[in-house]
Amino acid sequence: MERFEKQAIAYTSVCHGLVHILELTYGTVLVAIAQEFGASLLVLGVLANVLGFAFGLTALPVGILADRTSARKLLMFCCAGMAVGSVGIALSPDIYMLGVGLLVLGLALGIFHPVGSAFIARIATRRGLGFAYLGVGGSIGLALGPILAGVIASVLGWRASYLVFAIPAMFLAVMFFRFARGEVPATERPAAKMDVGKVALRPFILPLLLILCATVMNGFIYRGVVTFLPLYLSERIHVSLLNWDSLLIAGSFVTVALVFGVAGQFLGGYLSDRRRREGMALVSALASAPLLLVVGTSEGLILMIGAAGFAFFHFMGQPVYNALIADYSPAGWRGRLYGIYFFCAFGFGSFSASILGYVADQFGTNWVFMMAAAFGFVALACTIVLLIRALKLSHRNSSVAQ
Repeated sequence: MERFEKQAIAYTSVCHGLVHILELTYGTVLVAIAQEFGASLLVLGVLANVLGFAFGLTALPVGILADRTSARKLLMFCCAGMAVGSVGIALSPDIYMLGVGLLVLGLALGIFHPVGSAFIARIATRRGLGFAYLGVGGSIGLALGPILAGVIASVLGWRASYLVFAIPAMFLAVMFFRFARGEVPATERPAAKMDVGKVALRPFILPLLLILCATVMNGFIYRGVVTFLPLYLSERIHVSLLNWDSLLIAGSFVTVALVFGVAGQFLGGYLSDRRRREGMALVSALASAPLLLVVGTSEGLILMIGAAGFAFFHFMGQPVYNALIADYSPAGWRGRLYGIYFFCAFGFGSFSASILGYVADQFGTNWVFMMAAAFGFVALACTIVLLIRALKLSHRNSSVAQ
């Protein structure tokens, strides 16, 4: 890798980690927020929906911008917005201002994924490995976020979690500002306009629809799991550790489970340079859905094993899907297709927080994971069709070549 490529991947991966730390902080401190504001799980689910929908909604316009302007400048605005949103949440006097703060934070978080993914797709000489590093950064944030937020909240209160995380967000904004002043390599420049027409996209419409359908289902799963897993683990795993409170214990168990997602992310990115990506997506879905059933029907050690296994296979699929979007998109469409992709994942996916919040209120938290498993089986069906189509096309092309 050239020096620019290494720096770009490093900064972008660290930013990815912070994005997910801030995203998961809300679920970790959910119990403390409920106690302070006296809110029901449905109301708290709606607030998670606000955060998640804003997260996804930003992806659409930002995806277009990613095809037309410097990714590094957009990432600078992302980090500055994360800092502002975090401070707003920390200072919120009531549930309504908390919602406003979550909205601002979600809009800032939403800048990252279409911009960061399009950036890596353009500059990485080994695309799968580039997405592996990007995914590992995000997964480390997912794994460390709950325990870091839990430690800070248990010692200083839930508001302090957001104030503390605002500091590295501002630091990264400064770093991207300095980084953005350098020379822009040809690989980062927007693609030629001749490639942007509808004709260039037409051959990819069916596989893209299958990928996006699976992405919506995975978004439903993701938002429900990150919102309610800390609460669910605190209900189902009864352990007393060094007089730790429930926030810290729940955050610790979530971290243990999500650490396996770090390994899954890297393995998925590594293998996607060596195996058929459609097949890798199928493996991820085939394992994830049944493991969600295990999570929803167990407790204690079995629950922890099921949650860890789910995290491994679910996050293994993320770099694979990122690379598939690049495979099935013309270069001039890449930024906006990443925008649509992440809107499906985080925008549409955000509604599962409200839906599953209602389900948790009415039937119990375990039903969050039973419903998530149903979404997983729909994603599995999409990946089966995607793989069959890819195999048929490959066979047809080999026959023509002979």
